[in-house]
Amino acid sequence: MNDRQLARIEGSYVRVLLSNFRSVTPEYEMEMSYLEPRPGSFAFARADRIVRFAEDHGLAIRGHALVWDELLPAWVRERRWTRKGLATVLRRYVAAVVGHYRGQVGEWDVVNEPLAADGTLRHSLWERVIGPGYIPIALRAAHHADPHARLFINDYGIGWPDPKERAMRRLLTRLRSDGVPLDGVGVEAHYDIHIHPDRSELQDALRDLAATGASVEITELDVTSLGPGGLAERLERQARVYAIAGAACRAVGACDAVTTWGITDADSWRGADERALPFGARFRAKPAWRSLLRSIESRDARAG
Repeated sequence: MNDRQLARIEGSYVRVLLSNFRSVTPEYEMEMSYLEPRPGSFAFARADRIVRFAEDHGLAIRGHALVWDELLPAWVRERRWTRKGLATVLRRYVAAVVGHYRGQVGEWDVVNEPLAADGTLRHSLWERVIGPGYIPIALRAAHHADPHARLFINDYGIGWPDPKERAMRRLLTRLRSDGVPLDGVGVEAHYDIHIHPDRSELQDALRDLAATGASVEITELDVTSLGPGGLAERLERQARVYAIAGAACRAVGACDAVTTWGITDADSWRGADERALPFGARFRAKPAWRSLLRSIESRDARAG
């Protein structure tokens, strides 16, 4: 859910949201550039509006994302930091945001996209200045601010058993063995009808990640339908990919939920022409939605 979507809180958008989803995830409104545009000056109004909407309608809220190397405000991105100085900023920021929403936001993507494709830590401001320790620093600060919130690491490219997925397993195992508060991992699912894991690959990856003791969620699910062939054929192929995600989650006991990254094609970050979401621009359910529902059955459906 983003500002543009929330501006249409009357009518068809809300009807589809409330009729079909149990949780909302802000797309950008809880990123650092939005929440602390100037040092020590917090701007919670947009995120507060989403949280109030969710609470008023009985929806759960997943906070996204506390620590990421993108959407950083200029005062963080452009300054030359010492390790101690940036670690202090990180702790203070996470504590302020999680504390502001204590008791309201039940889950947080604390660290977003920390790994590179080869499984090494992604080169980021946090990694470069603080080192690998930025991850436990952020998780501990979040837990201290709200001990009841569930804390996640979220990343893409870990839905296949490959070097990045194995590296995520090692990271989860190490953090949990060190006593770092960490409840689960979000497996981002930005796919297209040509490039996506098959069901056995995704299911194996989810099981491998769950073997660390962490909960698993499929997050940011969307499937672009561009390519050759007629539209009806491409939408059927899209539906099969949505079914793969739902069925793989349902087959793994530790997989708690599936979150689509938006609801309608009109609001997709990928652009309306890619028709990546389960509802069309005119709010009609596509084959992808019906296929996802059949595949997940008792699992939660959530909206980003």
